[in-house]
Amino acid sequence: MPRTKKNESESDSKKKTTSKKAAKTKTGSAKKQKKVKTEKKSVPKKTRKVKPVIVDVINDEDLEEATFFSDDTLAKDEFDFQKAQEFFLDLEEGEVPRTELDADLVEASTNEGGFETAEETDKQKQFFSDLVTEIKQRGENANDERVEKTYKNKKSIRLYRSLAWKFLILVGILAAFVFYFSFSKLTILITPQVEAMNDTLYLKIANVQEEVEPGDARDQVSGSVNELTIEMEKEYMATGEEFVGEEIVGRVRIVNNYSRSQALVATTRLLSPDNKLFRIKEAVNVPAGGEVEVDIYADSVSREMAIAPTRFIIPGLWVGLQDSIYAISDEAFSYQQKMEKYVKASDIQLAKSEAYDLILEKAKSLKALRSQDKVIYDVIEPIDTKIEVEAGDKEDSFLVRNEAKVLVVSFSEDEVEKLVTSKLRVLVPDDRELVEFNPDSLSYTVESIDIETGLAKVRANFSSFMILSSDADVIDKESLVNLTAEQIKTYLKDYPEISNYDLKFYPSFIEKAPHLVDRIEIKIKK
Repeated sequence: MPRTKKNESESDSKKKTTSKKAAKTKTGSAKKQKKVKTEKKSVPKKTRKVKPVIVDVINDEDLEEATFFSDDTLAKDEFDFQKAQEFFLDLEEGEVPRTELDADLVEASTNEGGFETAEETDKQKQFFSDLVTEIKQRGENANDERVEKTYKNKKSIRLYRSLAWKFLILVGILAAFVFYFSFSKLTILITPQVEAMNDTLYLKIANVQEEVEPGDARDQVSGSVNELTIEMEKEYMATGEEFVGEEIVGRVRIVNNYSRSQALVATTRLLSPDNKLFRIKEAVNVPAGGEVEVDIYADSVSREMAIAPTRFIIPGLWVGLQDSIYAISDEAFSYQQKMEKYVKASDIQLAKSEAYDLILEKAKSLKALRSQDKVIYDVIEPIDTKIEVEAGDKEDSFLVRNEAKVLVVSFSEDEVEKLVTSKLRVLVPDDRELVEFNPDSLSYTVESIDIETGLAKVRANFSSFMILSSDADVIDKESLVNLTAEQIKTYLKDYPEISNYDLKFYPSFIEKAPHLVDRIEIKIKK
């Protein structure tokens, strides 16, 4: 603790008093010495000689040189109270501490019998006693100041630590806000909905280039117009069936191991080992050493007559020839219901309905008429169809003849595609872009044909697809500011041109749109 002005003044006054006393002591000692010398002879011999009191006088310079008395030391809180207390310990016991003694004074006091009065000795003791008391007070004050200073330092450290933590927390919060506003970002990847676009192009195709008439909205395309007469015929099978009985169907081989050929008439009998009788349908002549195949039938038809492959004898031959001439079946006979075919009315109707396609197919096969890469065929109806049978006739098949005129329009499809592409560019909105145009989507319809002038009017229908362009500003980003992921999904559902979307937040744990519009980015996938 720094010394107060009062302590400083008291110290200064005591120093001055000490200096004056030391000076007086020296002066007094000098006078005494002179007095002792002058009055030596006058001292009574009977007077008891008093033991001299040796006094070490500490002047101001000695005090200033002592480290434990230094004002600078006290000011720096480096005063060693224990050292000072030990130094002046004798003062408390009534003795005066010694420093360096004045040699002359000691010698004068000892040898010549100089004396100091009791009053001067008491003053010196009082001086040193006061000095010790002052030093103690300074030490105590210094300790108090040190304790108070330590307490204040600790209190200040706690206060500074609390302020530092608050400052760090505030800086952290501020940094979080700066990070959120500066680095938070939302990217929306949009998959656009493919939208179909249909339209019609009206064309005029002629053998020669004609002048465009005012108000004519048709686009002229170079090509040719021709007329053909197509004739064709086709055989159709009758689908009508009528049940007329049952029959056994099979086939046998007539084997002739005899030296002469053998002739067999139709209905020749064949007898199986289990006595089942069959007949051949046709007359045959079996050469010697050869064989002939022939169909069979049964007089009595039943499912039991459908026998497995076996060997048959021919009962009508001489018994001696039956071992040499016989029949063998390689496959089992089958039981069938006997049906009779006839022409149904639906067979005739089918033949008439197919006439158009057949005429068209025949016309397309004539490749010599294809002067351009695209050809349109138009069959002029009615088609002349001739059928020689009527419904109910007992026929297995019948023949149909067709005749018709076909108009053939040939033109350059490349020119048509260029016209379609140009029209699509006009039809596609600014915020859309054409995905693709497939020429196969073109379909043609002949509206009218004038053979005399060689002019055909054709309607071309086409379709294409478009999507949002990559730079389309379809979504208002300001409407997305500060919205959550669920709110953004609800908002995007109202856009039919969006097929799908993907939300990417940065940082990923913050699923909320930024507060700034320029931190929201919308990308459209191709």
